[in-house]
Amino acid sequence: MAKTLYGILAGLLSAVVTLILAYVVGVVVIATTTREFLATLLASVTVWPLMLLFVLLLPTVVAGVLVSLTIRAAPRYGYFIGAVAGVLVGLALLSGVLPVILAPAHGDFTSIISRPALSASYGLVLGLVAARLQKYGPTSN
Repeated sequence: MAKTLYGILAGLLSAVVTLILAYVVGVVVIATTTREFLATLLASVTVWPLMLLFVLLLPTVVAGVLVSLTIRAAPRYGYFIGAVAGVLVGLALLSGVLPVILAPAHGDFTSIISRPALSASYGLVLGLVAARLQKYGPTSN
């Protein structure tokens, strides 16, 4: 029971860490794209956090918990299973389920995150963060 509870908590924490990483990477991409300080500042405190909150929060939490519980099933191969499960769950949720719920238009955030390469890399980072957090958890039955 403690292992399962820790798996859920590690999944939630990995979702938070992955969202923070996505925020930082997004701000860097906005800054390099616009090359203006005020536009970057405005986007990074208004639009970008709202996009992450409303579009990515729920899929990331679900993916984090699923990946973390999958890693808990076979803790010996944590990083490998975390990477594979992260990629598969990321592709399923972000490229499969999210476009059905939120209809993507050309160039909006949903169509960008629904790209398979971006969804897979997001899931990979999520899975590796979840695998690393599993190393700190209880190991006894």
